[in-house]
Amino acid sequence: MNITTIMEQLKKAEEKLKAAHDSREIAYAAEIKKFDDVKKTLLDRLHDLDEQKQQCAAVNGNVNVRDDDIIEINAGGRIVDARRGVLCQVKGTRLEALFSGRWDKKLQRDGSDRIFLDVNGDCFQAIVDYLNELAISSEDERTKMPTISDEYKYLLSQYMVLFGLSRLERPAFTDEHSKKAYPVVNRFSKDINEAINEKWESLNTLQDEITSLEKSFVDEHHFIDSFVSGEKKDIIRLNVSGTVMTTNRATLTIVEDSVLAQQFDDTKWTVQGSNNMRGVKEWTAKEVSEWVKNVEGIKQKASKLFKKNEINGLELLALNEFGLEKMGVNRPGTICLLMKAIKQLEKSTQDVSTLIEYSPYCFGKILDYLRLKYVHSKELIDEPRLPTVSNDQKERYEKVVRYYFPGESAEFLLPQKQNACKRKRRDSSSSSSSSSW
Repeated sequence: MNITTIMEQLKKAEEKLKAAHDSREIAYAAEIKKFDDVKKTLLDRLHDLDEQKQQCAAVNGNVNVRDDDIIEINAGGRIVDARRGVLCQVKGTRLEALFSGRWDKKLQRDGSDRIFLDVNGDCFQAIVDYLNELAISSEDERTKMPTISDEYKYLLSQYMVLFGLSRLERPAFTDEHSKKAYPVVNRFSKDINEAINEKWESLNTLQDEITSLEKSFVDEHHFIDSFVSGEKKDIIRLNVSGTVMTTNRATLTIVEDSVLAQQFDDTKWTVQGSNNMRGVKEWTAKEVSEWVKNVEGIKQKASKLFKKNEINGLELLALNEFGLEKMGVNRPGTICLLMKAIKQLEKSTQDVSTLIEYSPYCFGKILDYLRLKYVHSKELIDEPRLPTVSNDQKERYEKVVRYYFPGESAEFLLPQKQNACKRKRRDSSSSSSSSSW
C-alpha cells in the first residue's frame, strides 16, 4: 500500500472521528438545553406559586409575619401557645397554611382574639408537642409521632389527616398521571450518563414536590373557608359540669333533629346572647371617656385625661398603673379605683357559658364525634367511626346520647349491634303489651 492511499485512509478516519465527535457534542448540548428548559419551567412555577401566596397574604392575612411570633390558640377550650415557626415547619400541609399568616384576617377568633380551632384540645396539644420536639431534632434523629392514650388514638389520627400531617406517617402518594418520567440517557460515557440521569431524577423529584405544593395551595382555600373561618358569635362556650369545652354552633347543630340542634339554632342562640368583649375593644375614645365618667368615685378631670390621650377600648383593657400615671392620673386612690373598674369590666365581658349538666367524659365523646362529622361534611376527612367508650362508662354514655338524640337519631352515635338489641327489646315489649291488651 503506497503512502498516498494510507494518507487518504487517515483523512477519512479523522473526518469520521470529527463527525462522531460533533454529533456527540450536538447531542450533549441538546440534552443540557432540554434539562435547562425543564428546570426553568419548574422554577417559574415555583416563583408563580410564591407570588400567589404573597398576594393571598396581602389580601387575607399579614405579609410581615415572623417565625418567632407567639400564636395563641383556643383548641376546643384548651389554650395552647406556640411559635409560628414551629407550627409552620412541615411545609405544604394544611397546618402550615393555617398559621402561615396568609389567612390571618379570615381566621375565626374567640373573645380574647385567640385563633379558635374546633378540635379536641388534648389531641391538638399532642400534635404541638410533636412539632416542638421536631423543631429541636436534627435531620438524623427520628422524632416520635404524636402519641396519646389508646382511647383517643383514632381521634388523633383523624386530626393528623385534617391538618395534612398524615403523610409524615407513611410514604407520600405519587400521582402517576401527573409525574413525567424522563427517558434514561445512555448515549454518552458511563460517567456522563450517570451525571445526566441523576439530574433528571432530581428534576422528577422537584416536579413532584412543586406539584404537591400547588395542589396543597388549592386545597388550603377550601380548608380555611370550611374549617377555620367564621364569626366570633358562633363560638359556643360550654360549662360541662365544671369542665369548659368550646365548640362551633355548626358542630352542635350537625344533626338537625337533635336536642342540641334545637337548643343552639340561630334564633335561640341570638336570644341567649354572647359576650360583649368585642364591643368593649371597639369603643371609641369618646365612649371610653363616657365610661370613665360613670365610674363611681372618679372625678371629671380623670375622664378628660382619657379623652385628651384618645384612649380607645382596646387600649383601656391593656392599661396598667404605669400607663395611667403616664397619662397624668397621679392620685393613688384614683388609680386604684380605675384599675378595679377595668378588671370588673374585663370580668363582665368574659364568654357566656351554657351549663351542660352531664358527665364531661360522655358529653366530650359526643362532642368529639360531632366535630369529626362536621369536618367530614366539608369533605376534609373520611366518614368517621363511632366513638370508643370505656366499658365502665358505656351505660351512662348511651343514656346521655339518647337524651340529646331521641328516637332514631340515637343510632347516629350508637353501635348498630347495640341499636339492634334495643329495637328487639322494644319490639318484644310491644308484642307483650299487645297480647296482654
